[in-house]
Amino acid sequence: MSVPADTAPMPYPRADIKSELLKIPLVSAKAVESDLSEYDSSSEFETNSTRSSIESDSGVSEKPLESVKQAIATEIDPNASPDLTSIQPEPAKPEDVSQPVEDVEVAYDGKKPPTPRTVAEICEDIVAVLARYRLVHKNDTSKVWGAKAKFLAQVERYVVRGEAVSMSLPAFPFKSPNKKTKVLGTLPDKGEEVALSHLEGLCLAIRDVYEPGANVFIVSDGLMYSDILGISDLEVWRYGQALRKMARDHGCDHVRFLRLRNLLGVEGTVEPITEEEYLKDAPQFRSDLLAKYLPENFDVEAHIAKDADTTLTYRGYIKFLETDLANQGEDETKAQMKKRYEAIAKKMIVRGKAFATSIAKNLSEHVRLSIHPSTEQSKLSMSIIPQIGRSHTPWHGALIRAVDGSITMGHAGSVPALTHELIFDKEGRPSYFRERSDLFNWPGMDVDFNYIYPTGIVVTPRDPNTKYSFHNVHMQKVRALSEACSPVVLRGFADTTDQHTFEAKAYDCGTVQPWTFGIRQSVKDAMNPDPKASTVTSTEAMPMHYDGFFFLKKEIDPADGVEKIVSKVPRFQYFTAITPSPPGDGMTLFASSQLFFQHLPAPYTQSELEKLKWDCKHSSNWNHHMKDLPLVTPHPTNGKPCVRWHEPWYQWMTKFSTNEIRISNGEQHYKDLIREMLYDRRVCLYFNFEQADILVADNISMMHTRSAFTPGTGRELWRIHIN
Repeated sequence: MSVPADTAPMPYPRADIKSELLKIPLVSAKAVESDLSEYDSSSEFETNSTRSSIESDSGVSEKPLESVKQAIATEIDPNASPDLTSIQPEPAKPEDVSQPVEDVEVAYDGKKPPTPRTVAEICEDIVAVLARYRLVHKNDTSKVWGAKAKFLAQVERYVVRGEAVSMSLPAFPFKSPNKKTKVLGTLPDKGEEVALSHLEGLCLAIRDVYEPGANVFIVSDGLMYSDILGISDLEVWRYGQALRKMARDHGCDHVRFLRLRNLLGVEGTVEPITEEEYLKDAPQFRSDLLAKYLPENFDVEAHIAKDADTTLTYRGYIKFLETDLANQGEDETKAQMKKRYEAIAKKMIVRGKAFATSIAKNLSEHVRLSIHPSTEQSKLSMSIIPQIGRSHTPWHGALIRAVDGSITMGHAGSVPALTHELIFDKEGRPSYFRERSDLFNWPGMDVDFNYIYPTGIVVTPRDPNTKYSFHNVHMQKVRALSEACSPVVLRGFADTTDQHTFEAKAYDCGTVQPWTFGIRQSVKDAMNPDPKASTVTSTEAMPMHYDGFFFLKKEIDPADGVEKIVSKVPRFQYFTAITPSPPGDGMTLFASSQLFFQHLPAPYTQSELEKLKWDCKHSSNWNHHMKDLPLVTPHPTNGKPCVRWHEPWYQWMTKFSTNEIRISNGEQHYKDLIREMLYDRRVCLYFNFEQADILVADNISMMHTRSAFTPGTGRELWRIHIN
């Protein structure tokens, strides 16, 4: 099962902008930087609004001014209605009219968007995306990316024409010949599924900064090597066809496929081709491509010795062959085996040279991607699976999931059965290994747990005709799973939109944290154009945030005995989808702190970010300035680092409340880093609710937001906060 792919351009958080969500053009990050350079940390917001401080999801107003005294909450008894009348708002400061407004130098007020980006800036943004996905050698993390200029020139051709960027990737040949200890079978499995989702994410990440987007063309090199390694053409065909179906089934609309016939310019045959046609032509296409594109007098020995990229590839081939062909030549000595591997590797280099030449000539404008380490003079090296540890391809190993969703790759025969169980797909084929845990044991229910890319778990009845009642779900296990890998989505269960059941299960999950309106909020478009209204109940996009940031209370600091105002942040969000948006509209985005730090680019470090603090100034009339907030805090259960942030949100971006954010003890460029990482497609799940979905998300380890949605769609979610 997979979450439907989004079909509309998504936001890129560059320069405080979510372009497509807000239906506005992307602009220059440098322009925003310069506009914000006069931000004065000592001054308070100019407060023209009469909006209150009651906040729901994003720091936007919920109540009129008269309700402001309920905004800063005292400790709330979850079983009683809160009495907050003792807290009074700060009096508004008198307006200074001693001098004309035009004589007052003011900081960037956020009323006008920054200037549109130039072609050069757009190209920089696209290449910045490529840089995040590239495979950086451990010794090169502090070096300047020497090949950047080459890729800037390549993408510029597409940008000036307003076309989608094309990328080509020779990969996905067939499963390793070693089916005994290395891979799980002959067909694509969970490893390929994650790899396709990762490539789709790369294309969407480019679309986030450049509206025409990108496509990646997978050019399978299976036929070039299959006969050398003892793989039949039929096995190559079946693997390729299953891969194409997998891409369609999982909404990888920007992942395309090419065959040898495309590189040879064969005319008269269009997709889909039949198995019979493929098998008939395969041997001829293989020999024709070799004859047409192998450079004359190609000396493989000299090429390995002199060309750095070829040397790296040759060494990689030998390393793979040692395990791919481990079940062959059992009577050989080590020296004989080594000699055989070297001979096969050289044949593969010859075939690979012809194949690479055909791609260079036929796809000359494409950004060339590669799964192999390289000097990047002609191609960009990348790992196609976001894994921890040594980089493996899915056709050379099996995917292994920890309970928290983190991925490692390894040889199937080396995964211990004591700690991991083999998970099968819907067709009954082995798919991946999952860490054993009692959290996956739901008494009385036969359910599947499907990890989704890049974060989250969807739980469904294994039999689609079975409808287990949500009333019988063990909510403490849902809670624990959401702490491990949020969000947790229950799909295909009965009674999920019954109000009594929904509210009762909230208490099964934990202590309910009420708001002034009660325990349950209906999140839908109130169709209220009044600027005093809330973004939460509008169709607008919202800033990336965590819930409860603006739900404030007074408490005594035990360290110094001083009364302070602090956020009352709930531990969990709990939703049901009464009426979801159409696919790609009104998406809910969840950014994982775990993935944030996993993909944090060098030279930034976790310890560096843990030292940062930030301030928030909100535009509502209560004029509260939240100061020296930690960017990173430990999770209360597992101690893992969690990002705590509220995205800057300016007046030109919304009809409602705004806020300015400032790093209080460091450089302001960290804001760009945080923004880019939180919306990074390797970090952030772009999620479409389906009818009657239940969703539980850890509000400490996850940040979230919502994209804009079309008025009149009737989108409605119910939400309860839980501690």
